[in-house]
Amino acid sequence: MKLRTEGLTWQEIDGELVILDMKTSAYLTTNAAGATLAKLLTEERTLDELSAALVSEFGIGSQQAMTDARAFVDQLRQSSLIEA
Repeated sequence: MKLRTEGLTWQEIDGELVILDMKTSAYLTTNAAGATLAKLLTEERTLDELSAALVSEFGIGSQQAMTDARAFVDQLRQSSLIEA
């Protein structure tokens, strides 16, 4: 999975990300963990890779990292920000 490239733009502000979907004029804000995941999703990634990145970057447990990565990806899917 990866972020849709067409019609998306984002701005990083103090380690957080604001993602703007120019097709729908909707925006999504992320915390530092979401910013890390969104940057990784500019290329094809698996949930396992995203989870491992959270463990490495933030020192959280692998189970919590998987839960967080899955929730973030689900939110992106609901907003149609992940490529089909």
